Amino acid sequence: MPRAIVVEDDQLEQAVKVARLSSPENGLRDAALLLACFGTGMTVTELCRLKISDFLTQSGTIRIDSHIRAEIAYNHKSRPLCWTNKKLTNAVEAHLAERLERGHGVTKRQNAYRGLDPESPLFVSGRTGDGLRISAKKRDGKTYYSATQLSRLFTRLFEQAGVEGASAHSGRRTLAVKLKRRGVDLRHISEILGIESLEAVKKLCAGDPARLGEIVKRII
Repeated sequence: MPRAIVVEDDQLEQAVKVARLSSPENGLRDAALLLACFGTGMTVTELCRLKISDFLTQSGTIRIDSHIRAEIAYNHKSRPLCWTNKKLTNAVEAHLAERLERGHGVTKRQNAYRGLDPESPLFVSGRTGDGLRISAKKRDGKTYYSATQLSRLFTRLFEQAGVEGASAHSGRRTLAVKLKRRGVDLRHISEILGIESLEAVKKLCAGDPARLGEIVKRII
């Protein structure tokens, strides 16, 4: 399987713009999903299984230092989830505000979680209020989850934005490479992505297209 491509800032910005304009029902949600994928390094199944309470506290403030619960983590191990990027949190809050207007996933406890059900999915359909579809399969006594619907959505949005070869798998590699560019050590990247092997993190960061471009740029 070919390695996922790294999506640069201007390419992601274009895909987010396409997402906002491509669907009157789900534009804000899709933009928030893209930013969440590339801003946190979560997998598509993890994104689909997030709850309101993973993003908001009971008082309605953003849960800055949250965590990806073990029961939804791809490797069944909890890891940090930091909602600190303002562009990302603004996008998620726009989706939540739209949900409230549409009455999707609301609760009678108006003073808690901004009136949203804390157990409801963080990202829902603008038409039905349902969460994104996840399929579960059992193999060798273990349950594996896939989010084909969201994976296809990301691929389509990047194609419409003219970003060839980008997919949901690009999110984790892009985050790893960008953190490495900024001098973040492999151990911290490992903790953010939930990858125990430092060698695996090193391989994920290898072949940075921007760095290769800079090397060639200085040849003559």
